[in-house]
Amino acid sequence: MTELEKGPTGRRRGRGARERILSASQQLFREQGINHTGMDQLCAAAQVSKRTAYQHFTGKDELVAEYLRRFDPSVLSGVFDRTDLTPRERLLAAFDIPPTTP
Repeated sequence: MTELEKGPTGRRRGRGARERILSASQQLFREQGINHTGMDQLCAAAQVSKRTAYQHFTGKDELVAEYLRRFDPSVLSGVFDRTDLTPRERLLAAFDIPPTTP
């Protein structure tokens, strides 16, 4: 492998990019909030190009949905696995979950 095939830290480009994006989103969303974290900043923290980020997630809404799915999978997986809703609708539906009865 040549130096041109390696990413900024010497790792191969594209390998593990999805997990790096999710890891960076967890850190930045927690520290700054979802609305204050931009895709440019997220891509820089994950060491991926915006093109790579959008190959893994069609937009920020989809990334946030995956972030929330991992945040509490026992509650939110049913909402985020729905294919009849857009990513934005899934995000909104996550807050419409009825409370469980004791």
